[in-house]
Amino acid sequence: MKTVLTTADISEGKRFQFWQDAVCDTFVELDCQARAETPFFGEITTADCDGLHFSTVRANSQIVRRTRTRIHRAREEVMLISLQVRGAGIVAQDGREARLKPGDFACYDSTRPYTLNFDESFEQLVLHMPREAMMRRIGRTELWTARRIEAASPVGSLVLPFVQRTASIVSDVAPATASRLSETCLSLVTAALGERLGEIGVGGTSARTALIFRAKAVIESNLHDHALNTEKVADLVGISPRYLQDLFHAEGTTVSDWIWKRRLEKSRRDLADPLRASDSIAQIALACGFADFGHFSRRYKEAFGASPREDRAMLKNGSSRGGSEV
Repeated sequence: MKTVLTTADISEGKRFQFWQDAVCDTFVELDCQARAETPFFGEITTADCDGLHFSTVRANSQIVRRTRTRIHRAREEVMLISLQVRGAGIVAQDGREARLKPGDFACYDSTRPYTLNFDESFEQLVLHMPREAMMRRIGRTELWTARRIEAASPVGSLVLPFVQRTASIVSDVAPATASRLSETCLSLVTAALGERLGEIGVGGTSARTALIFRAKAVIESNLHDHALNTEKVADLVGISPRYLQDLFHAEGTTVSDWIWKRRLEKSRRDLADPLRASDSIAQIALACGFADFGHFSRRYKEAFGASPREDRAMLKNGSSRGGSEV
């Protein structure tokens, strides 16, 4: 389902206040300031899927600020990704500025102050989601914010066209299909961020971030391997098991816990996938790296509050117990 918030039918004197409220309702609490005296126009069209929101923003020139006062009153933590469609924009956070041209994108984090600056009318496609959902992919966000990912970069060139197309159809396809498309959108974004990290050089914190990013990618690609463990991941990444554990401890988890968490999340997506409807639960568990079906069932129920069989039935009926993650 898509929602549309527009100033088109609002009286001129009330348009900007309507716009301020619309921006806050859609994203997070923000302060907006128009940059021109002409009658203001703004429109936000949003489609949702599994906690990931696709919002197309078309508006006149303005400055948008996320202040410490707004942050202190926040009820949720959000990660945002702005993809420039038309015009130009500046994303400023953590001491950096990303100047976006059409096709470029940049990330920003609602838990710290940021500014968005638009000197002219513009159009952006904004992905926004719970901060935790993005942190599972990239770790701590400070290194990634306000870095311009260029449309001309190898992976960056794929992001806007795919996300635009997904945003246009995500409300019209089956939930399982929409979920797969949303997952692909985030995978493309994180792949482009990883590519950019290699370009800015690695040292100190950057090196650690790059290594844990690689380790998580290795885990994601090898979830089917029931023998996957700390030693094997460390060998594939090219570091010692002890150093790998230190990297994950710094994020408040362990390599083993991360592997099991991602296996369980993948198994739940697969159970809801109509393309795997003919696969038995045991087949799905094995494909996700669970060699012991009894162990799989116990871990699954602990994580999602229902057995795999019960949850599969509920997921097919479009209901959920709240364990679904982006």
